[in-house]
Amino acid sequence: MKVSPSRPGNVSALLWWSVIATVTILTSAILGAVAALVMPASSFVRSPWRQGRLWDNFGYELSRPVNILVLGVDRDPEIADDSPNLFRGRSDTVLVMHFDPNDDSLNVVSVPRDTQVELPDYGVAKLNQANAIGGVALAEATVRGLTNDLSVDRYVRVNTEALVELVDMLGGVEVFVPYPMSYLDRTQQLVIDLDPGWQLLDGRQAQQFSRFRQGRYGDVGRVQRQQILIEALRDRLTNPTVIPRIPAIVRVMQKYVDTNLTLEEMVALAGFGVQLDPQQFRMVLLPGRFSTATESDSSYWLIDTEQRDRIVAEFLDRTPSDAFIDRPSSQAAFNETPTRPRIAIQNASGDPQTVDLVRSKLQQLGFSEIYVAPNWNEVRRHTAIVVQTGDLEAARRLQGALGFGNIESLSTGDLDSDLTLRVGSDARSAIERW
Repeated sequence: MKVSPSRPGNVSALLWWSVIATVTILTSAILGAVAALVMPASSFVRSPWRQGRLWDNFGYELSRPVNILVLGVDRDPEIADDSPNLFRGRSDTVLVMHFDPNDDSLNVVSVPRDTQVELPDYGVAKLNQANAIGGVALAEATVRGLTNDLSVDRYVRVNTEALVELVDMLGGVEVFVPYPMSYLDRTQQLVIDLDPGWQLLDGRQAQQFSRFRQGRYGDVGRVQRQQILIEALRDRLTNPTVIPRIPAIVRVMQKYVDTNLTLEEMVALAGFGVQLDPQQFRMVLLPGRFSTATESDSSYWLIDTEQRDRIVAEFLDRTPSDAFIDRPSSQAAFNETPTRPRIAIQNASGDPQTVDLVRSKLQQLGFSEIYVAPNWNEVRRHTAIVVQTGDLEAARRLQGALGFGNIESLSTGDLDSDLTLRVGSDARSAIERW
């Protein structure tokens, strides 16, 4: 319902939010100005004094693309809060975030924790062990090795307990739970018990949702749920009602975060995030496959090197610096991407016959690599084209050919697909109009 802005209550609310926003921006700008006086110059942040624009982007802005490694680290309950080893646990979450001021985009590449790696003086291991064995230096070096020696500018290690408090401070997050999740994780001392359907999850429930490992996708299924949770958190954090809670959130998060970001860099990244268009926020899984029983006794995620090269080129290393000119360019691999993507049709329309209509239409359009994946548990109104392996160009071609479908830059589709066409109830009418 649209309400006239001339009503006194709405005017008061508008003024109240304006005051809060102004105070927040002024406080951030003042903190940034102080940082410019006491902290060393950043290699990727422009100072407000150099630019003469004190209030833009909270006083600072990114001067070039930046890659940040984010590790979600399990807390060892036997380690004291003031211990220097507080963040030396296994990394339950591994993300590489690419902030690009050239096109105002943020790309996030999820690297499964079970990815097979070779650790110096240790041997073959899972990626999540790197931080526990050699700290952030080894974790960063290992991720660089997985991403064609990608430049990593900064790191952020976050204790996984931070998620619990953050979600509770936000008043919960709304997430669709696709099926009953009931599991006792004795290793992590975590009891998981979630009902299916749309749920407003509190902090502990959000932690359960992100850590559940049962099901046919195992650890990669957890990566997919982490992406879903990140989307939900992003929507919640951009809600104006969160603004008054920002100071308290910052205070609580300080005890859970270890980073080599300076204050001015944090301010610049925060300003970048505030102004980010949701369509310019993209997430993708580093492609690969599960190891077989004959390859290893442990369950590893084995990286697909060709697909990895394409992901690095398109999502993380789009403007390589002079330091990396001599290394083989991964752009060539990106240009060789197959023109006919492998498409999974996933029914979310509630009508079994719609799948046959969609498959027939795709065949008429010349798409030959098509198969039907298990149904999506939620009935959706609108069809989604899930960019499972990060091939955005293929998604645009499919969208243009069909004439419908919203592109979702997530890796929450079927693992065997390049694109997952999650068919909504709008598909039948769209096809019948042809």
